[in-house]
Amino acid sequence: MVKTTRLEIECVTLDLDDTLWPVEPTIARAEQKLYQWIEENYPLVSNAYTQQDIAAKRMALQNSRADIAHNVTELRYCSLLEMAGEFGYDKILVQQAMKLFRYHRNQVEPFEFSESILSNLQQHFIVGAITNGNAQLDKISIGKYFDFVVTAEEVGVSKPHPGMFEHASNLAGVELAKIMHVGDSVQTDVLGAMNAGCKAVWYNRKRQPWPGGQNPHHVVHCLTELPAILNINSDN
Repeated sequence: MVKTTRLEIECVTLDLDDTLWPVEPTIARAEQKLYQWIEENYPLVSNAYTQQDIAAKRMALQNSRADIAHNVTELRYCSLLEMAGEFGYDKILVQQAMKLFRYHRNQVEPFEFSESILSNLQQHFIVGAITNGNAQLDKISIGKYFDFVVTAEEVGVSKPHPGMFEHASNLAGVELAKIMHVGDSVQTDVLGAMNAGCKAVWYNRKRQPWPGGQNPHHVVHCLTELPAILNINSDN
């Protein structure tokens, strides 16, 4: 794959949740749909646990299972499996529940300029996603603009671990110093990328103050600022 190199950058990677779309309303809808389904199909669970109780049980599992703490899909699966077993339900409950949740988890609403910026980036760079979440890009419309996806589930660690960025480097066939990562999180995206040896852009949509320490290479308040940073023409 040959892409145009700008400013010694050959690959641009992006976080997904809260960088390309708002994640909280998406998860909230998916959680609500899941709980409604449990109420209708497995009432023993909903009679014993509220939606908030189920979330708390999953968080407790995350704190006690370091081996799967990075894997949000496995955490949800194991948490549901425990509840199914508690009330004598078959694990088919878990399989059906996960299918329903994953469907609604993928019903994201990208920020206004996400698609046009990704389309522009794809014309000049290798474009990748690096995410700790479990959105399935192959089932989301803007997924067509990505050359590869790195997930915590696949790598076995989560951002800010350098392994996430190293895996992106391997998939892209580009050295870390020629990767620019864009994300909203100071710790997982910006510092994670820089500590791994990448360039970093802080997507500071909420215009928060930088907390101190090593500064990012760039700060943007809107994705439309990326083309200028990367020295490419804007399509907007």
